[in-house]
Amino acid sequence: MRAIITFSLFVVFAFVLGAVIAYPLKLLLDPLLGLAFRKYLTYATLISGLIVSGIYLQLYNLLSFKSFGYSGKLFKFLNSIFNGFIYGIAIMLIIEVLLYFLGIHEMDTYRNISMTVVIERFGKAMLAGLLIGLIEESIFRGALFSGLYKQTGAIITILFSSLIYSAVHFIRYREVSADTDIGWLTSFSMMPEAFRRFHEWSILDYFLTLFIFGILLGLLRLKYRGIAACIGVHAGIVTLIKTSDYFTNRTQDSTYNYLVSEYNSTFGWLSFVVILIFVVIHFIKLKINH
Repeated sequence: MRAIITFSLFVVFAFVLGAVIAYPLKLLLDPLLGLAFRKYLTYATLISGLIVSGIYLQLYNLLSFKSFGYSGKLFKFLNSIFNGFIYGIAIMLIIEVLLYFLGIHEMDTYRNISMTVVIERFGKAMLAGLLIGLIEESIFRGALFSGLYKQTGAIITILFSSLIYSAVHFIRYREVSADTDIGWLTSFSMMPEAFRRFHEWSILDYFLTLFIFGILLGLLRLKYRGIAACIGVHAGIVTLIKTSDYFTNRTQDSTYNYLVSEYNSTFGWLSFVVILIFVVIHFIKLKINH
C-alpha cells in the first residue's frame, strides 16, 4: 500500500511541477512557436513527467538507462522497435477494417488519396507516433514500471501503471481567454477544470480501451525486459490512428456507432475487445513460459 501511495504522490508531483515550468517554457519558446498556452502546459507536464520519473527511480536507487527500459545493443533495440511498430500497425489495422465494414468509418471523398499524399501523411504520423511512444513509454513502462515493480511485483505494477496511464489521457486543459494576463499562477488556475471528464460515465469505453492497451504494453515490457517493443507498438497504434483520422470520417447513421466512444473517433468497446484478445494471448504465453 505504501508503494502505491508513493507512486501516486509522484504522479501528482509531476502535474504540479508541470504547472510550475509551463510559464517559463512559454517565455522561452513563444517567440519561435507562438502556441496556445494550454499546449505549453501539456508539454511542460510531459517534461516534468520525465524529470519526476528520474527522481522516483533515484528514491529506490534504480536511476539508470536500464530502469528507464533502455538495455541491450542498439541494433537489437531498434529492431525491437521496428517489430513492435509492425505489430501495432497490425492491431490497429484489424480495428480500422472492422470499423469500416461496420459502417462506423467511411472514406473522406474530399481528400486527395494519391501515393504522395499517403506517404506524406503516414510519415508525419509515424514521426509523431515515435515521439509520443518514446516519451510515454519511458515514463510509464520505463521508470514508473521499474520503481513500482521493485516494491509490489508484476500484477500490481501492470494494473496500477495502466490505470494511471489511462487516467492522465483524460486530463485536458482548456484554453484561457484572450484577455487573460498569463503568469506563474495561470497553470494552477486551469488545473481544476482539467479533471472535468472524470465524473462522466460516457468516457468509460474510451478509458477502458486505454487501460487494456496499457496492460498489453505492460505485458510486453515484462516479456522483453525493456521498452523497445512498447515504443514500437505504441508508435504503430498512433501512426495508423492519425493516418486513418486524416483519410476517413466517422459516420453518424451506423447501427454500430455505440461501439466507438463519443470522445474518440476510433477507440471504444470494439477496440477494447480487440486489444483484450491480444492481452489474453500474451498473458497465456507468459504463463506458459514461466
